[in-house]
Amino acid sequence: MKRIPLNAFAKAIYELLSTYQTTPVYDDIPEGAKAPYISFGLFTSKDAGTKVNDISDSTLNIDIWSDYSGKKEVNSIANDVIAVINTGAFNIGDDFRFEGGQVDFFESFPEDDGGYHGVITFLAKIRNMKE
Repeated sequence: MKRIPLNAFAKAIYELLSTYQTTPVYDDIPEGAKAPYISFGLFTSKDAGTKVNDISDSTLNIDIWSDYSGKKEVNSIANDVIAVINTGAFNIGDDFRFEGGQVDFFESFPEDDGGYHGVITFLAKIRNMKE
């Protein structure tokens, strides 16, 4: 793995979600942001290439935040997000190419101070096209 695709991958997901679903998406949550909203969490990347192909298996956690005390709002937003990212209709750019992906898992749980939190882990194979 010669280059880590974090910024390009997150930007592509941000643009996709901002365009095709209605919940606000933040890389950096602004002061006073009102839930529900989506942010980005944990990112991982590991080498999955060969001698001739620079490919990484990368994951991006997509966090969904809600002030609603039940699961309904988070789960509904998660359905929308999963439908959008499963289209695979995005261009990573920055000399990276999306080679395929899938939702690895989704979980939702109550927050200690109220509301609900959901986490979607999206797994993608990303090829570095720049030598």
